[in-house]
Amino acid sequence: MGAMQTLIEAEEKPLGVIESLQQGFDFLNRHLWLLIPPILLDLFLWLGPRVSISPLVQGLEELFVNQPEMPAEVMPDFELAFASLQSLAESYNLLTLLSGLLTRMPTLLARLDFHSVASPVTRTIAISDWQMAFILAAVLIPIGVLIGSFWLTWLVFSLEGKRILSGEFFRRWGWVWLNVNLYLLALLFALVSFSLIFGIIGAIALLFGTAGAMLLTVLWILFIGFGIWLSIGLYFVVISVALDGVNLARAVWRSLNVVGRNAISTLGFIILAFLLTEGFARIWARLSVQDWGVLLSILGNAYLGAAIVAGTFIFYQSRYQHWRKTRALLMISQGESDEA
Repeated sequence: MGAMQTLIEAEEKPLGVIESLQQGFDFLNRHLWLLIPPILLDLFLWLGPRVSISPLVQGLEELFVNQPEMPAEVMPDFELAFASLQSLAESYNLLTLLSGLLTRMPTLLARLDFHSVASPVTRTIAISDWQMAFILAAVLIPIGVLIGSFWLTWLVFSLEGKRILSGEFFRRWGWVWLNVNLYLLALLFALVSFSLIFGIIGAIALLFGTAGAMLLTVLWILFIGFGIWLSIGLYFVVISVALDGVNLARAVWRSLNVVGRNAISTLGFIILAFLLTEGFARIWARLSVQDWGVLLSILGNAYLGAAIVAGTFIFYQSRYQHWRKTRALLMISQGESDEA
């Protein structure tokens, strides 16, 4: 019992936050070809056509403004809200859905206002039909996830030293694509369900005047807090699917497990990755006003983002494997205790 307890205590500690990120950069320096997919996608988004949904927002605004029952006292707030929405729509390129939602493939042009980016003269395609916009989004999202899943699978197989473009590679690629899409559908379902429930509760609460409004505010704050907690707990879901090859439900459990047992270090990793990403994003935005700056920013963003994702895989794998080894040693220790 005493010898086994010594083994448990002496079990190698998992990698720290800085060590994981450092190993991520070291790994990427030996596998620079992993930068090819995000760079090619950024070049397409930079040099290719732009698909704008601005006419849709403008038409929606006109529809609401022309309603005869619109109270005059709410018109200023309404116009301000739609002005912000219109500005967002004008700066958004629908083709950025090709960046692969949830796959973390670093794509610079998906996070920058394309009006502020220096670019050659390109064609802008304005979408004015809602049905066309939904169909286009329904096509672009799975294609983007396919591209991002390919990149994630390539990164994982490079980390594990496995052969690329083998039968196992294509099976893992398809598995990641399937589960990321299921994850997106689950998140969409949860968001729509909450919106409906919150809307019903809000309508009922407002019937009680000030007290109802205060209750609604408290519920909203609680929801925001729960959403932040859940987003941290699910931080490694896609990482687990790609690295371990498990299904979505098991990946959710493993992510919650790793985060729950390593809350402080996981939060530190997330914060450091966020500071690096957002800090350099401001540098890329300033450089992107010139053509040469866009090219430099695309390269820099791809390198930094890919290194952080590689570091995330290493951090997760180190923590999960450490927990499994510790649990195995504890089970052996308990077995010896029962025999004694």
